[in-house]
Amino acid sequence: MFSFWMTLVLMVSAHSSGLSGFSGLPDLPAAQMPQAGAWSAATAVQEFDAFLQDWRGGQELASLRHPLFDLTRVSGGAGDVQTIVFSGEAHGESGEITLMFYSLDGDRIYLPPGTVSTARVDAKQRKFHIAAKIPRVLQGRTGVVQVTFAGEKRAAYLLKVQF
Repeated sequence: MFSFWMTLVLMVSAHSSGLSGFSGLPDLPAAQMPQAGAWSAATAVQEFDAFLQDWRGGQELASLRHPLFDLTRVSGGAGDVQTIVFSGEAHGESGEITLMFYSLDGDRIYLPPGTVSTARVDAKQRKFHIAAKIPRVLQGRTGVVQVTFAGEKRAAYLLKVQF
C-alpha cells in the first residue's frame, strides 16, 4: 500500500511540474506500471523507498542520490525539541529544498509557521540542511517525510520514518 501511495504522489508531483524523460527509472512490477498517459510523468522522478529507524543519533543516507540533489544524512535536532534534520547537496541548479509530513494513509499533516525550515540552493550554495519539528500526531509513530527540490526542475524523496 505504501509503495503504491508513494508512486502516486511522485507521479502527481512530476506531472504538476511538467517534467518528462528521466533516464534513471526504477524497475516497477507490472502491477504498479502507470497508465500510458501517465508514463511521461512517472519518468520524471526516481522513486526511493527507504525506511528510517534509529536515526536520531545520525544516520548516513548513502543510497539517496538523484541528478538534482542528494540526501546524505538524517539526524535529530539538539535539545528537547522533537526535530528531524536532513543534510544534503544539490548539483548546481537553482531551487528550494522543502519538506512535508504525511500519515501512512497519505494525509498531509499541517505544519505551523516557524516549525519547518527551507533551504535555497544554486551553483555556489550546494550544501544544505533543513529541519522541522516533528508534528505531535506523528511522535512515537511511523509516518512519511517528503523532501522536495523545486526549481526549474523538480524531484522528491519519500521516506518512511519511525518517529
